[in-house]
Amino acid sequence: MGQPGFSYGAAYGDLDNDGTLDLVVNNIDAPASIYRNVQPSDEAHRYLEIKLEGESPNTRGIGATLILTAGGQRQYLYHSPYRGYMSTMDDREHFGLGHAGRVDSLEVIWPNGSHQMLTDLGVDRMVTVRQSDAKHVSGVRCRVSSCHPGHLAPDTVHRAFQRTDAHHAPTYRHQAGTFVDYSVQPLLPYMLSRHGPPLAVGDVNGDGLDDVFIGGKLFIQRNDGSFVESAQGQPWLSDKAYEDWGALFFDANGDGRPDLYVSSGGYQLSPISRLLQDRLYINRGGGRFVRDSAALPQMLTSTASIAAGDFNGDGKVDLFVGGRLAPRNYPYPTRSYLLRNDGGRFTDVTEEWAPELVHPGGMITAAVWIDFDGDGRPDLVTAGEWMPLQFYHNEGTRLRNVTASMGLPPLRGWWYSLATRDFNKDGHPDLVAGNLGLNYSYTTSQQSTFGVYALDFIGNRTTDIVLTQTLDGTEYPLSGLVPLGREIYPLALRFPNYAAFSIASIPQLFGASQLRTAIHYQTDTFASVYLQNKGDGTFSVVPLPNLAQISPIRGIIADDVDGDGNLDLIVAGNLYDAEPNTPRADAGNGLWLKGDGHGHFTPVPTAESGLLASGDVTGLALIKTPAGNAVLVANNGDSLQAFTIARR
Repeated sequence: MGQPGFSYGAAYGDLDNDGTLDLVVNNIDAPASIYRNVQPSDEAHRYLEIKLEGESPNTRGIGATLILTAGGQRQYLYHSPYRGYMSTMDDREHFGLGHAGRVDSLEVIWPNGSHQMLTDLGVDRMVTVRQSDAKHVSGVRCRVSSCHPGHLAPDTVHRAFQRTDAHHAPTYRHQAGTFVDYSVQPLLPYMLSRHGPPLAVGDVNGDGLDDVFIGGKLFIQRNDGSFVESAQGQPWLSDKAYEDWGALFFDANGDGRPDLYVSSGGYQLSPISRLLQDRLYINRGGGRFVRDSAALPQMLTSTASIAAGDFNGDGKVDLFVGGRLAPRNYPYPTRSYLLRNDGGRFTDVTEEWAPELVHPGGMITAAVWIDFDGDGRPDLVTAGEWMPLQFYHNEGTRLRNVTASMGLPPLRGWWYSLATRDFNKDGHPDLVAGNLGLNYSYTTSQQSTFGVYALDFIGNRTTDIVLTQTLDGTEYPLSGLVPLGREIYPLALRFPNYAAFSIASIPQLFGASQLRTAIHYQTDTFASVYLQNKGDGTFSVVPLPNLAQISPIRGIIADDVDGDGNLDLIVAGNLYDAEPNTPRADAGNGLWLKGDGHGHFTPVPTAESGLLASGDVTGLALIKTPAGNAVLVANNGDSLQAFTIARR
């Protein structure tokens, strides 16, 4: 092993079948090196090798779990010989046993849930385990705390979430757009155009069954719990050029039938594109809709979130519509809307009621109406990107931003979702807010703040984005010289080598005059939180459990899942389309947080709950079916999922 060289990879395996792992090293501009393991075989170095023979097409048993017990110790292996994107190890699993003269047990859990147990095995040998000999059990659970949610072993544990069969769920697959946002703004932190599909639930035909609108399609629920698409004559078929970024059923004209509001978004559009106009579809009865183009004011804003509430107390349902982004100009803020319902026609009263929602606006991702001070009037809470949670108190004729007087800790973050219910049964509505989470490449804290500057730094009519991290009170660029210099070329000229760039702060890179005109945001926390109403209109803030922090939370449902009288949380979300140098957020599997009725939540692991929503989740919805409540999971670029909640 003392040979000098430049090595770029290695693989190990028992090349000579002597029970010791040998090594193959890949060298640059030189032949590969093969190193034979000369460790002597003796009683202090026992081993056992396992060869898996799976069923077709997975004949190598990739994804199986092996649990070996010997000498009073337990070893766990997840069978995957792959390392990196090209390297592969010997696909025989190797257990080092030390002095152990026998193997007490070897349990193999195959990817389909079947399992087998081998006992009293000899050592210093290879054992072949065949999936055809395994026993399959339909009820399964994870037998070790660290095992992957897909690796399940037999049990009779009741699971609250049962995957709904295809016959009893809307058949829908979202088609993601092909536009590449980085062609406009190369330094974007993630793809903003990959939004949706939106979910909305309501009984559109008055038969007592919940129906579903998702991304330009309406599905009618039948008495047996199955769904059929209602397409003939529906007006949204003529609106396919629009991108649906939000949807909500509500009674717009007071006729007792749910009408449909759809918000229109689009990162790639012109800021004055007619395709940014939101749409209102009026229910004429029986689930047949017509578009009312005169009902809404001109709204050429990329919107997403919609919240319905009677904010002026006249008995008609008004709307808040959140502006999500300024097309092609991330992270510049955009305006939101307060729409007063004047009998089925909506008037923009934002400047009158809450001018702050117009100037400076924000990047709103979620909003809820909540009477947080108990005065009988609905107040407004909004969440957004590069923003704190914002609290607007309803004073009867205006919404006043009272965030600064709420006594909250600093809460600027990347917020994605909101839900409100009375979780601790004290008669006051509480809040849950979904954030980016604590398992992402970007981190922020009081000592090391994550931020951004944005400006057309070089005058080419493109908003340049500079992500930053503050260290010891000084703000530095997060991107390296190559990506920054490629987009903001004067930097490459001023810093011809990495050494000088590596110690340059943001003021040294751009100068005070440019920074004064740039958009500048910073963050305080990426933790998703529970906000408990103290009863005086203020809130205490508690982070959700760690298992809820491993991914962004982009959808929240508050419901009593297990029927114990306490409200629980169902949360889900990932963020697949991160910029190329940032690993995507894909650790989320969906999570049931069991509530105790006092504002505390306990995570229920996937293998015990049965909830597995591991896609690029963008939203959740609760729906009533003949079999009970069900959870719908919207996935960007993938199929809709449905889980029936099965109470004992």
